[in-house]
Amino acid sequence: MQSGTCVIRNARIALPEQVISNGFLEIANGRITKVKEGEPSSTSAELVFDAHKATVTPGFIDLHVHGGNGGAFTSVDPAEHNLAREFHLKNGTTSMLASTHTTEFSSLLAILNSLAESSRSNKSGSKVLGIHTEGPFISEHKPGAHFVAQLKAGDLSAIDEVISAAGNFVSMVTVAPEISGGLELIRHLTKKNIISSIGHTNATYAQAVEGIKAGARSTTHLFNAMSPLAHRDPGAVGAVLDNDNIFAELILDGIHIHEAIFRIALKCKGIDRINLITDATFLAGLSDGEYGAQPDRAVTKIGGKIVLAGTDTLAGSALTMNMVYQNAAKFAPLTLSELSKISSLNAAKILGKEADIGSLEVGKLADLVLLDSESKVCATMIEGEWKYVHDDWKEALSSQ
Repeated sequence: MQSGTCVIRNARIALPEQVISNGFLEIANGRITKVKEGEPSSTSAELVFDAHKATVTPGFIDLHVHGGNGGAFTSVDPAEHNLAREFHLKNGTTSMLASTHTTEFSSLLAILNSLAESSRSNKSGSKVLGIHTEGPFISEHKPGAHFVAQLKAGDLSAIDEVISAAGNFVSMVTVAPEISGGLELIRHLTKKNIISSIGHTNATYAQAVEGIKAGARSTTHLFNAMSPLAHRDPGAVGAVLDNDNIFAELILDGIHIHEAIFRIALKCKGIDRINLITDATFLAGLSDGEYGAQPDRAVTKIGGKIVLAGTDTLAGSALTMNMVYQNAAKFAPLTLSELSKISSLNAAKILGKEADIGSLEVGKLADLVLLDSESKVCATMIEGEWKYVHDDWKEALSSQ
């Protein structure tokens, strides 16, 4: 955390309920101390930065990301974790949950141990606030790209092994509520203050509702890999859209869901219950081609689409949160304040960390992103320090 003081002036600032067209932020000891319209009348700040009319928005918070730029959180290699964090930092993500996926159980435990250690000890790139384990407690009927043979029932001893291996750094677990022991698993996680996210599920409407009642607070990529909405059988999708007590996570690349589905979800859930994520794999940022050594899990990347080789099964995305933000603005008539909620504040609320992150308010950490007129990332600040500045903005953001 930076110990000094700074001011960012001449900026358009996205607040939760309004947009300041030309204002400034004062920052001290890594936290926001003032946000106001106009120019600072006087300042004792050590550093003054001119935003040149660019937009200041809360740093993006990605609760579902598996890697990027060739680095995978599904690896035991800390160097890969670093690659992914640095890549997403450059694309505006200030905080994230590093996500794993289903693999052989002993391998998963080793990955969790390594990922927790590297996330806590290495401060480069985006901040990792915890781990999201996507699987193995999911349905064999909706596995997506997960290995069916390695899925598990809702075994409390198994989840306790997962939590222990990660040194109590697990923040979210994807659970299919209808699997054997699924509801007990959700209740168990809730007691431990770990978020249960309903996903990769073939639950009926009633089973999904029971999962929400048991304590599930989020949804793993709503619509994808879950029982769909039908007029006589609302499924898990219907249960989530119908319930105000659960957040809806969406992958917004125009591939995982149609843009009209995004607008429909917004109307059903409201702006305060939608959380945009990337579900990015190590292929985000890499060129098109075929990757992977295992024939049954080789993947092909074509543009923004990643599939299991030789199939149409989606296997994560090639997104960044900056791309997600841009797509949201393109797909729906949203204000900057609304965009900041679905890319930052709502994720902070899911984590229970909205007192510190997720919006540009006095007392909160100065985690923010500077966006140009095309919503491209100019710079990323974490706790009052510029952690990334695009080459084109290095001179502009030199202190006055």
